[in-house]
Amino acid sequence: MMVSPWTLLGAGVALFGVGWCYRLPAVAKEDARAFLWLYHRLKPVQPFFRVLWILGTLWGILGAAFATAIVADWRKSVVLLTAYSIVVLGEMYLKKTLNRPRPFSVFPDVTAAQPKRPLDSSFPSGDALRIWLIAFALMAWLPPFWGWLLLAVAMMVSVGRIALGVHHPLDVVAGTGLGMIAAALALGLSAWL
Repeated sequence: MMVSPWTLLGAGVALFGVGWCYRLPAVAKEDARAFLWLYHRLKPVQPFFRVLWILGTLWGILGAAFATAIVADWRKSVVLLTAYSIVVLGEMYLKKTLNRPRPFSVFPDVTAAQPKRPLDSSFPSGDALRIWLIAFALMAWLPPFWGWLLLAVAMMVSVGRIALGVHHPLDVVAGTGLGMIAAALALGLSAWL
C-alpha cells in the first residue's frame, strides 16, 4: 500500500493548518473542550496507552530505522532518519516559539500519565509526528499487510497523546500533518536511491 509523496505532502500541510487554528481564541476554546471530553472518557485505558507511548518517541524512530535496514534496505533507513531530522527542527522551533502549555499544566483535574513527564511545550505533538512518519514511510517499503497495522498503531499512539494528558487534540492533528510531510520527504528522497 503506497501513498504518493505529493498526496502525503498536501494532506500533511492541510492537517498542520487545521492544527494551527488553535491560535484563534474560539478554536482554542473548542480544542480545550474536546480535550477534556476525550481525556475523561479515555482515562480508564491509560495503562494501554502507556505501553504504546514508546512507539512515538525517538526510540520508535530508531527502532523503525533499524527494522528498515534489516527488512528493506539500509539506504531507506538513512532516508527515514534524514527526513525526520529535517522536519523535527521545525517542530522544535515551533515548540520554543509558540510555547503552548500542556493540558496537564492548564487543567487542575488532568495529570501527565505517560512514563516520562514532558518538559517541552505542547504544540505540535512530536510523538504524532514520529509515529505517522514511521507509518507512512514503512507502508511504502514493507508488504501491504503491514500498512493497515501501521495505520492502526499510529492512530492509537496519537489518541494516546490526549489520553495521557499531554496534548490537546489540535496539537496531535498538527503533529500528524508534520509526520505526513516528513514521510513525503522520505518517500521523495528514497525515489532517488
